[in-house]
This record gives sequence, C-alpha cells and structure tokens, in this order.
Amino acid sequence: MKILFILSLLSSLLFSLEFKSSENKVTLIELYTSQGCSSCPPADKWLSSLKNKEDLFKTFIPMAFHITYWDFLGWKDTFAKEKFSNRQRYYSSDVWKKNSVYTPQFIIDAKEYKQWFTSQVFPPLKSSYAGVLSINLLENNIKINFTHKNKNLNKNVIINIALLENDFNIYIKEGENKNKNLEHDFVVQNLESHKVNILNGTLTQTYTYKINTRKNKVLVVFISDENGKQIQASASYL
Repeated sequence: MKILFILSLLSSLLFSLEFKSSENKVTLIELYTSQGCSSCPPADKWLSSLKNKEDLFKTFIPMAFHITYWDFLGWKDTFAKEKFSNRQRYYSSDVWKKNSVYTPQFIIDAKEYKQWFTSQVFPPLKSSYAGVLSINLLENNIKINFTHKNKNLNKNVIINIALLENDFNIYIKEGENKNKNLEHDFVVQNLESHKVNILNGTLTQTYTYKINTRKNKVLVVFISDENGKQIQASASYL
C-alpha cells in the first residue's frame, strides 16, 4: 500500500500543461535590444507594459532578444546570445536584403515596425485564419500539433520553441547605461528550432524539452516558413 501511495503521489507531482492558439493568427512582437544600448531602455519598458494587455498571448506574444554586438561598449549584456544576434542579421540580410542591424528594433511578422519610434502605440494586428497550434507539455517532453483547414497545405516549415522569463531588475555597472537599474520582461532565455513539414494541413511532433524552474517563465511555440515569416504561434505562463 505504501508503494502504491508513493507512486500515486509522484504521479500527481508530474508537471503537465496544455494550451493552444485560436484559429486566428497570434502575432509575435520581437524586440532586439541590449543592456549596452542607451536608446534601448524605453523600448524595454514599452515591451514590459504589454503584460497588462488583456489579449496577451491571445492575439500577440512579446519576445525580447538580447544581442551581443554592443558588448564591447563596456558592459556585457547578461541575457545576450550570439544566436539572437544572428537571428536579427538573418532578417536584415536574407529577408530584407539589407546590410545593417540596430537596436532597439521591433520586428512584427518578419517586417520592421518603425512606427514605434514616432508614436509608441500598439501596432495594428491582422486577424486572419492561421490554423490551430496545440501544445502538450508533460514533464520532459513537449508534443506539438498543428492543424489547418486547407488539407492541401504542404509546406516546409520550422518549429521554434522558446523559453521566456519576466521580472528582472539588473543594475548596470558600466557602459552607456552605467548606474542604471534596467527592468526586463519577456526575455528570451533559450530558442531551439526544428525543420519539419506540414503535410495535408497537419503537423505533429514530439521533442524532449526540460524546464528546470517554472517561476515567472513563459513557454512559446511558433511555426515559421523558411523565409522567417510566421505562420502561427501559441504561448502560456508555466
């Protein structure tokens, strides 16, 4: 009886989570930023303010990618990763055919959102059918399912799995933001990508995915095409 009780208790402690998108498109709002950039704190603050919007994760998902190329200015960004810098460079060189990057930069649906610099208003988002993206997270495995009403849809795509974290307050000791406390939310801590195929309007994949802690964290899954254009996304607090 003791063994059965212990097994039952352990089973109840297994972490599981299920969530899914609506049929309408859930749009990514990507911010490329750096703690070493004096122009970035207002953009970081604006992104943090989106926590209070009622349709958070329902129609949009904020993501802050910290880049590395300003680390030489005296302060090494505590969240920066080269893969995030490369993601921004990919947009610039491969998608837009440009040869420069900058911070802060907002990217929405693989397009620059420059209007933020003049008005800082929330961007207009298109509400259109995009299919349903369902996520099932059970302990160390994540199952991803996508269904589209167009059963003739066959497409090479990329599944992206991102772990975000909120509620950071970082004291900057050097660089352009010296002696400032910077607050950060929706910080991308990890991003992994997998090339897959949508066949007959359906996609199902399972991956090993370990999460050590669940405090203040957000799990984001989004599907994009080979040119970086987003197809559908889904997110939830853990």
